[in-house]
Amino acid sequence: MASSTTYHGNCHCGQYRFELTLPEITEGITCTCGLCSKKGYLWLPLLSDTSFEVMRDDGSLISYQSAVLGDKFCNRCGTAVLGEHLDGPLRGQKLVNIRTIQGINPFQLESSKAIRTVPTDDKRHLELLSTPSTEIPAQHTGSCHCGAIRVELLVPINDVEAKEDNCSSCVRNAYVGIYPTKDQVRIHGRENTFEYRHGRKFSGTLYCKSCGVHVFSNVYGPPLSVFDSLPPDRKERVMAAYWKNMALQPLNARIFDGLKLESLQVKRSDEGTEGYALDP
Repeated sequence: MASSTTYHGNCHCGQYRFELTLPEITEGITCTCGLCSKKGYLWLPLLSDTSFEVMRDDGSLISYQSAVLGDKFCNRCGTAVLGEHLDGPLRGQKLVNIRTIQGINPFQLESSKAIRTVPTDDKRHLELLSTPSTEIPAQHTGSCHCGAIRVELLVPINDVEAKEDNCSSCVRNAYVGIYPTKDQVRIHGRENTFEYRHGRKFSGTLYCKSCGVHVFSNVYGPPLSVFDSLPPDRKERVMAAYWKNMALQPLNARIFDGLKLESLQVKRSDEGTEGYALDP
């Protein structure tokens, strides 16, 4: 019989924490349904040989349900934690998102089993956006799962930088970021989002209030006063980089309709979660 390992997991802000004991985690399950694809879930089934215990629950988890999946995400930090499929090969299976488990690097899992669920499970009957003839036509469109937030990218997606890392926040969001400038993007439904800012609060992550999908981010940067002490020659270079970053409108590539992530030239950075610590 395989030996057991105890793992600890949590949403990013720590309002929901759990402990589970099971054989070593070496693989996860991905699913092609609409909600799993947009949230980048990497599932671990809670089987009979798994001990799962909630260690803290401040009531932050809220539920959302598609035709295929019911999931729970934190309404403060946006982390998607738990799920149960209502249809397909995983029907009736309780699941936990591996991305929320401490000490697990999804980049290094030996393999992932892909479960194919018809992606049209989530026919959202969204109202199509009409683009007035005076506006630049969208090259790509995307949305959160419920359709409350929609995005139009006005340039080819392969013309903008794409990056992925496994820092404490991005790993939980399965974030694959693209970085167009603000004038290359139209975002509809900003009022339907909630924002999570942590650490130095130089950026904020925006999620749909209803379905919890991470759609875009805001860049705030440090206060301008931090640059006052720089020598003039260096300050000019630093400020040029600062204003370049401030002009960006980061987007989550997972939200775009019909996009295959493998078609992007994604720069992957194995940063890890060193320095991340939960409040008591």
